[in-house]
Amino acid sequence: MLPYVVSADIYLLLAAWAQAKGFILPDDSFFLAFREKFVDQLIKIFSQVDLLAEMDLLFSLRTWLAGNRLPIVSLDRVYLPSLCAAYHPLELTRAVGQANQDLGLRPRAGAPNLIQQLASLSVSGQTEVALVDDVIFSGDLLFKVITVLERRGIRVGGIYAGVGIAEGLEKIARLNVPVSCAFVYDQVVDEVCERDFYPGVPLAGRLLVGSNNVGIPYILPDGQPGRWASIPEERQSSFSKFCWQQTSDLFSAIEECSGWPVLIRDLGRSISSCPVPNARFSRLIQEKTIF
Repeated sequence: MLPYVVSADIYLLLAAWAQAKGFILPDDSFFLAFREKFVDQLIKIFSQVDLLAEMDLLFSLRTWLAGNRLPIVSLDRVYLPSLCAAYHPLELTRAVGQANQDLGLRPRAGAPNLIQQLASLSVSGQTEVALVDDVIFSGDLLFKVITVLERRGIRVGGIYAGVGIAEGLEKIARLNVPVSCAFVYDQVVDEVCERDFYPGVPLAGRLLVGSNNVGIPYILPDGQPGRWASIPEERQSSFSKFCWQQTSDLFSAIEECSGWPVLIRDLGRSISSCPVPNARFSRLIQEKTIF
């Protein structure tokens, strides 16, 4: 029985967004009940569901940081920023085209390409760094980053990841770089970030290339829940409707706590199917025909 693994991250992402925008989030009890409903929905699809708590991931990362003495290069935009301000970010994300065709990893909106991002490390004179990522799945990206850094005379002295899958860890092991992970799995059905199921949450979904920070969530009708999140075809419609309803509930709760509406233009990531900037997001979800 293989687990379906989800890394919890929406609270951390929304907390930073709310602080920047002046909104107020509901309390911990709301998110606890919210996530219980999400896990209950997934259990209808998969036999074993592991929702990895943000606090557990943060505790493990904090412990690793206490022993790390190297400059940090981070692909993680969620967990590390809440604990540490001194690091060099690598701005990369999964990207798709207009027809949802996979375009691989691309720079985030406004960021230069990978080679240019890594070039600044060479200029700064670093000779050894540590890498941080949220998930090591296939290991391909980290393998590439390590290889490019080595060509520039920069050694990777250690890696921290929130989640490590055996296939990816074995690939990194060929490079003789020590790796620490909060959670390790031999095999999984899939490993998905919580945010990717909730349109409008910062960093949610895959980046639409050529857009101004438009995210394509891992649910219908925008995204590909089967290809991107291993949701069986017969479950995709009901699961997607559930996620849209939860998204509406989430932003309605933020509005209630804040005392004013969340408009499309306020969202941390734009949505292609909700193009009206002054529309109230939660109401637009309820009024529009999703399917």
